[in-house]
Amino acid sequence: MKKIILALTFLVSFSTNAQNLSKIYQDINSSVVVINIINVSRESAGESIDVVTEESQGSGVLIGEEGLIWTAAHVVQSAEAVQIEFLDGDIYEGTVISSVAQADVALVKIEGDFQLKNKKVAQIGDSDRVSIGDDVFVLGAPHGFKQSLSRGILSGRFVPEHLSNNFVKIEFLQTDASINPGNSGGPMFNMNGEVIGIASRIYSNSGGFEGIGFAMSSKVANKLLMQEPGIWGGMESILLDGNLAKALNLPQEAGLLITSLSSKGSASALGLKGGYISAKIEDTELKIGGDIILELAGITVKDINSLFEIRKKISETPKGEVITMTVLRNGKIGKAEFTREN
Repeated sequence: MKKIILALTFLVSFSTNAQNLSKIYQDINSSVVVINIINVSRESAGESIDVVTEESQGSGVLIGEEGLIWTAAHVVQSAEAVQIEFLDGDIYEGTVISSVAQADVALVKIEGDFQLKNKKVAQIGDSDRVSIGDDVFVLGAPHGFKQSLSRGILSGRFVPEHLSNNFVKIEFLQTDASINPGNSGGPMFNMNGEVIGIASRIYSNSGGFEGIGFAMSSKVANKLLMQEPGIWGGMESILLDGNLAKALNLPQEAGLLITSLSSKGSASALGLKGGYISAKIEDTELKIGGDIILELAGITVKDINSLFEIRKKISETPKGEVITMTVLRNGKIGKAEFTREN
């Protein structure tokens, strides 16, 4: 008799949770968006260089009535065009306001006259108050399947030892809720319907989801995107250190290789160039031939934390002041200056 009672209790609890999740979904689903991206890159074609246009897709969540959207940095990092698609069918053009590649979070703003009407602004929750074992769910467009919901638990917290921005620890929330391509940038919710994370990446040996996914915590996203001045370089890059730095003959221990650029970002406006030759060095696939930043705003590129220091230094530089940069291009070191305008 006890076994029967326990079984019935479990079934009732499971049914109640499922009903609650259904209600939560109906309440928050209009805040989740599909982000369509157009990227333009350069490819080596013998003695010439071809310009290649590529389309990609990610997810995001509306967090402000004025049309502010959180997403993952890698979704929009070098976007030439950003299009935001809502559940009700409304489509808007978007502009990247701020992006922090090291934490994989970005802020996009809808252009023009944004109408909230049938859309709901998502509430930002406190990721510090979520405990391991708590129920969570992820909403997005995996493989293009819009408004796909996956449920799981908070299965861990991952704090990379080498990542810190000196103000808040860079923390990823680990989950077994399914995350796949297209989910990137989509929200992770707690069972109160509050955003506690932004879907970022998976750990996989097969290339598919294997039960370990990561979302950047809402505490970090809120700090880096909402409380600090916005910067968008509009470039994809890779930190060159160790054997990578040696293979490309860097004159110092590390540098930041620009692999691709958006014509709308500040990096392109400075005349920087992206890569165009696909290469594989050890186990790292990258596109070489682009500029390598050695020093920026007086800070030498040494490791990933120095990139946070550079971002902070630039954000604290008053508008109108000159910022210097040292770049390695085609084996030659050059210096450039630019004025901070925003």
